[in-house]
Amino acid sequence: MISFYEKILLNTTYILFINKLAKLKVILVNLLLLVITTVLITTDSKAEPYLAIKNNLKCIACHVNPNGGGLRNDFGKIYGQGLLPATANSFDTAKLAKITQFLSIGADARFNGNYQKNDKSNNEEETIRQGFEVSSAQFYLHLQIPASGLSFYLDQQVAPGSAINREAFVMYNFEQGSFIKAGKLFIPYGLRIEDDSAFIRQATGMNFDNSDNGIEYGVNFAHSTINFYMANGTSQASNDDDSFLYGLRAEYLFTNFRIGTSAALNDGERQIQMLNLYAGSQLGDFTFLGEIDFLSLEAPNTATNQDITQIATLAEINYQWQQGWNFKVTAEYFDPNTDINNDQQTRYSLIGEYTPISNIQLRLGFRFKQDIPQKPQQNYDQVFIQSHFYF
Repeated sequence: MISFYEKILLNTTYILFINKLAKLKVILVNLLLLVITTVLITTDSKAEPYLAIKNNLKCIACHVNPNGGGLRNDFGKIYGQGLLPATANSFDTAKLAKITQFLSIGADARFNGNYQKNDKSNNEEETIRQGFEVSSAQFYLHLQIPASGLSFYLDQQVAPGSAINREAFVMYNFEQGSFIKAGKLFIPYGLRIEDDSAFIRQATGMNFDNSDNGIEYGVNFAHSTINFYMANGTSQASNDDDSFLYGLRAEYLFTNFRIGTSAALNDGERQIQMLNLYAGSQLGDFTFLGEIDFLSLEAPNTATNQDITQIATLAEINYQWQQGWNFKVTAEYFDPNTDINNDQQTRYSLIGEYTPISNIQLRLGFRFKQDIPQKPQQNYDQVFIQSHFYF
């Protein structure tokens, strides 16, 4: 049974979508052509936590990186090959990734077609942005040193633009399942959702565009995981030895439910404290997940000299209609300063995901963002299509 709150969320999101859809008839006609084009020319990895929640698994079950995202391990390759798509390929694509017993590679590529209409500002006309883009392309490498517990992991972005190293670390795995790693890494914080533009990922800076140099220790138990870390500070390439980023993340798995929390302190020139609570549950073909983040930013050099408190939230519902098909509905909220009235932002998304065969996923999405009345130009209606190649 779906709870009363979940019914309200579904009905509200549905009504908003229907109202907006009436304005987008012409856009949809044009996008049919874009869909066809994308399918023909397509040949990160970013995590999809709803899959872990749906199957009551930890991120380490499918990924080489214990925190999720990036290169898939043997089980992750099997899942992407045979369980995720509507039709599995007869060729075992895991053979492409296994160079030797101790060396494996992988890749992800996302290609987008976008149409976005921003509201007009003052006497200006509405702004329309449209076109194709290579959203991201990553290459992964994992080298294990035999009989040592040591391994080297590399996550390299190769497009768009110039090559960027996202992760490069050495990891030691203890016999009990715990690990320690050092190097350039993504900070373990909250839900590692695929959408870096989500409020909870933009406000905190904990997204796939932001890695940091540091050290992390993870403790794995049967139903729980705890991560401790210390790094230079998000977005900082170097450190002056006077301040660091400290934090932890803890998560516990029940039978069809999980709950977790994260805390971080960036003790830099302007101190930032962050705390969140996230959870996920599975009910039949529905998977629910949500996160709420509280941020305290030390006062900037202003006349008021007041600290700023921010709140960012995400609620997401996934419905797996049948194998190969998933529908995602999200509702987001962001308050950039709780001491100021009427400065909140909201964003709603409806996304359909189709994985027709192994190693290729197609997505069609609608997003509607509302900013404060003083900034109508930051309100937008967006339609996008995406093809995702992975192995």
